[in-house]
Amino acid sequence: MPGTMKSRSLLLSCLRSILLCGLLCQVFLPASAQYRVSASLLKPEPLPQGTLFIHMSDSLKADSTKTQPMPLALKSPATAVLLSAVLPGAGQIYTGRYWKVPIILGFGGYFGTQWFRMNDRYANARSKYQESVLAGENKDQGNAQLLYERDFYRDQRDRFAFYFAITYLLNLVDAYVGASLYNFDVGDNLSGGASLKISIPLR
Repeated sequence: MPGTMKSRSLLLSCLRSILLCGLLCQVFLPASAQYRVSASLLKPEPLPQGTLFIHMSDSLKADSTKTQPMPLALKSPATAVLLSAVLPGAGQIYTGRYWKVPIILGFGGYFGTQWFRMNDRYANARSKYQESVLAGENKDQGNAQLLYERDFYRDQRDRFAFYFAITYLLNLVDAYVGASLYNFDVGDNLSGGASLKISIPLR
C-alpha cells in the first residue's frame, strides 16, 4: 500500500507538471510566433539585379520662371544719325522703320521742289525789278508790282527752306530715337523675368 500510494503521488505530480507546461505553452507561444512573423515581414528583402530604385521627394516645388525672348540686336544711334544725315530716310531703314521713309522723302521732296520754284520766281522778279529801276520807272524807284513780286517770292522761298530744314532735323531726331529704342519691348506681357520658387516641406 505505501508503495502504491507513493507511485500514485509521483504520477500525479508528473501530470501536474505536464499540464503546467501545456498551459505555459498556450500562453507564451502565440506571442513568440507573432514576434517572429512581424520580424520577418519588417525585414527588407534584397532587390533583384537591374531593379530601378525611385527616390520620392518630400517637398513640393513650383517654378514660375518663363523663358524670355531673345533680345534683338542693338542699333547704334550714331550710325543711324550719320546715315540719315547723308541720305534722309536711310537711318529709318537701318532701324527697320520702313514705313517712315515715304513720309520723310515725301515732305522733303515737296519742300525742296517748292524752294527751287520760289527761288526761280524770286530771281526772275528781282531781275525785272532791277531793269525797271535802271529804266527810271516811278521816279527811279522801279516798278512797284515787280517789287512786290520780288519780296513775295523771296519770303515764300525762305519759308520753304525753313520747312525743309525742320523736316531734315526731324529725320535725324527720329533716326536717333529709333536706334535708341530699337529693342524696347512693347508687347502685352510687361512682367519682368522674376522667378518665384515655393518649397513646402512635408515633415
